[in-house]
Amino acid sequence: MTPSAATLSLVETRCALCGGDDAALEASGRDFEYATATNEFRFVRCRRCDHVYLNPRPGGGDLGVIYPSNYYAYGGTSNPIVAPLRRRWERGKVRMYRELVGEGPRRILDVGCGNGRFLEILRDAGSPAWRLEGIEIDADAAAACRAKGFRAQVGRVEDFRDAEGFDAVVMLQLIEHVDDPVAICRRVFELLRPGGHFIVETPNLAGLDYGAFRGRWWGHYHFPRHWNLFSTESLQRMLREQGFEIARTEYLISTSAWTISLHNWFLDRGWPDPVVRFFHFQNPLLLGLFVLLDSLRARTGGETSNQRVVARKPGVADSGERAEGARVAASGGGDPGGSAARRRRAQRGAAERR
Repeated sequence: MTPSAATLSLVETRCALCGGDDAALEASGRDFEYATATNEFRFVRCRRCDHVYLNPRPGGGDLGVIYPSNYYAYGGTSNPIVAPLRRRWERGKVRMYRELVGEGPRRILDVGCGNGRFLEILRDAGSPAWRLEGIEIDADAAAACRAKGFRAQVGRVEDFRDAEGFDAVVMLQLIEHVDDPVAICRRVFELLRPGGHFIVETPNLAGLDYGAFRGRWWGHYHFPRHWNLFSTESLQRMLREQGFEIARTEYLISTSAWTISLHNWFLDRGWPDPVVRFFHFQNPLLLGLFVLLDSLRARTGGETSNQRVVARKPGVADSGERAEGARVAASGGGDPGGSAARRRRAQRGAAERR
């Protein structure tokens, strides 16, 4: 524990999904990754609905403590080997977005957009006509996103209002950090146009790493920053209860969960610092090993500890926009040698200059 670690005043809470207060201990541990607090934290499993949540948890006034300035999400991926591989993998996601959202002037909202990193990927690899926007609680990150040419508002999505509506709302590795995921799902449902999609990526209470490190060291416990952890069943149930239909569910690689789990295990057992630091989530040797392991598991029908659930708001998307999308695609919007590709190259050049 570092000398600067604080002792936090924790807040008792109820299950965010059903409101119950009868729960059994699921896991306990400390802040293995950043040592921001001296507390021992607990995840509990609701006896009524089986949801897993942190209880007690830090209060809102301690967010600046548990998310230190060196928190990984603030700095991006700095390893020169890992960064381009991660970007290539994320660009591959855009194929699914094009399939779901279509071509043409679709509106896409990235909740928790940070400095606009994923919006840049959507701009570079997606339809040039997409209207990409973000919302972010950190004012500095939102300003950085706007500097890249995106519209980015500061605030919580629960308080966000928009009369026009969105064709897709994206929430990547965020819903596990919030205090009221039900309220967020309800608000996203209101923000979407009929036929729009809510794309959620979040840890999954499954996978080989969860089985091996469950109870204390599992990387996705991420004490004390993860407040709600979902199984696929509980995530789908929450979305359906807010009016969504489940369009698809996929299991994704989760290399950081493996490496952080091992980091936590060695740290908790008092191994020397060089051994502990070897198990860094950006270690390219470990990344390759665990990409292979999780990829094989997902391709053979097994669950991993990372999931993507795509939920759909019932209804029919605007036929005029669909027709425009078809017109764009027919005129070269999907042709790498057409005007759309030239426009994407120009956008990439502009982004690099910024």
